Amino acid sequence: MHHQLRLTILLVVAFVLGVSSAAQADKMFFNGVHGLQFSNLGQIDTTASGTGIAIINGSAGIGHLNTLQLTKPFVTLNPIIPVTDPIVTAGGIVEIRITSMRINPAPVGAGGAFKPISGAAANTQLGLTLSTMPLAGQVRICLFVAGCTAGSLDSNLGVSTANGALTGQGVGGLLTIGGSGGIRISILGAPWTLKNVSISNRTNNGAITLFGQNGFVHGPASLTSSTAVTSGVVQLVTANQTTVVGVPGNSDLNGQINRLVLHFTPEPGVLLLLGAGAAGLVVLGRSRIRK
Repeated sequence: MHHQLRLTILLVVAFVLGVSSAAQADKMFFNGVHGLQFSNLGQIDTTASGTGIAIINGSAGIGHLNTLQLTKPFVTLNPIIPVTDPIVTAGGIVEIRITSMRINPAPVGAGGAFKPISGAAANTQLGLTLSTMPLAGQVRICLFVAGCTAGSLDSNLGVSTANGALTGQGVGGLLTIGGSGGIRISILGAPWTLKNVSISNRTNNGAITLFGQNGFVHGPASLTSSTAVTSGVVQLVTANQTTVVGVPGNSDLNGQINRLVLHFTPEPGVLLLLGAGAAGLVVLGRSRIRK
């Protein structure tokens, strides 16, 4: 009886591991975090977390992660950020409102893929050759009065040109807010990457400093060759350089860094089977104690 129960549990565990390995060939579930940090404004860091499914390609071998693609837009950020930098407030900008900022994997038919990521090539010194994951949403720059009740400069984060090419944060290219008005804001975006990224910032005394963050990728044993397994982690980063023209004195120079952290987890069905196996072990242990 006990031998049969033990054999059943072992078979369940083996089946679970087999299902988990097979699932790694096409998709993986993840817990994720989208973070946004500013170089100025006291280096404010705002985040949102959620879950999702990533399509993966591990053709370089078991555990290797070559290509990563999200299946749907990720969680949204909706921060309201008061501006305290005197250089910026002198020009009339008092608040920044970001609405529904999200990582959108499929604008104008694009796939939203990152590659290559596999094996030893996945280190912080190498970038990604393909990144079609723009940041969607809206940025509102409130002028003179918080809440944008007196006036605002508005811009959509994700922009597609007439020929379908993507421009903006997360894919690269220049966005402008304000046009020919008295205050003009330019945002130079960059693709998502695994590299170390940095942005320039002008301090209150006029000095230029650098602010940066690192991308990384590793498996449960901190090996890049085992990223596409449960407990593998990927952090992608993108830096956006912002310049404000029209403020008194020098033009303000600052920027933002977005990061996407994905932590691969077992499929829900796998967790249920593991739970059933653990429950069986508990029953077996109690039975032995009674005897």
